Amino acid sequence: MESIKYHQNGIGNEYGADHTLTNNWNPETDYENEYVNIYFRIEASGYGYPSFSFEEEDRKAFYSEVKAALQPLGWETEIDTEEWGCEYIKKGKQHLYLHPQNFSGEVLKNEVKQIAETLQKHNTFYLRWVDLYDTVYDISDSEYEEYLNGKDEEIRKALFENYGTTRTNKFYYVFDVCRSLSDKFRLRRVGLNDGRNAGTGQTIEHIGKIIDVMIQEGLLIGTGNKEGKLVRSLNKTEQKKLKINVA
Repeated sequence: MESIKYHQNGIGNEYGADHTLTNNWNPETDYENEYVNIYFRIEASGYGYPSFSFEEEDRKAFYSEVKAALQPLGWETEIDTEEWGCEYIKKGKQHLYLHPQNFSGEVLKNEVKQIAETLQKHNTFYLRWVDLYDTVYDISDSEYEEYLNGKDEEIRKALFENYGTTRTNKFYYVFDVCRSLSDKFRLRRVGLNDGRNAGTGQTIEHIGKIIDVMIQEGLLIGTGNKEGKLVRSLNKTEQKKLKINVA
């Protein structure tokens, strides 16, 4: 069986001396209960340039073989159907979206190797390589709140240092500030969006509460209008006059 390339994105050089993605993730390690945001890169017969669209016969053959490969591992469609297609499949808290070029989703790290080897070589498709991205954690809201509490001083420092304005009548929208900082401090959690793509979530709400506290402490200036809450940090003159600094 040919060797499978597992590429962990965001670590060191993405490409090696051979100008291809590095094989830099160990599938043999025991990762306990950690999940990962993952893409199994797929080459499917009958799906490609220029139309990137299956003929019906090719589509049925492809998904029939995908089902035959993954169903014995315990994977099932989210909606109970006999025929698989370009949709989500699930196994416990794990899920994968079966696009003909990428099977993507959140998978237990300890099951990545088994899935990859199962997808490696078939009549209608084969696995090109495996791309791994963020670690995804299976933790409760209370456990996650403890994690965020441990980041409070870093969040306070970021708010104080990065959200000054050129004039005292200029402000940032609080929600925009919270969304921006949440991308830095958020842990990805299995099955939860937590404001990553739209809306709010526990991380954004936590940062919003810190902003409220810092306004009360005089470390941030808050205001508001009918369009939303606004905030800015103190300028140098205000800091000097009040003789305060971030904790």
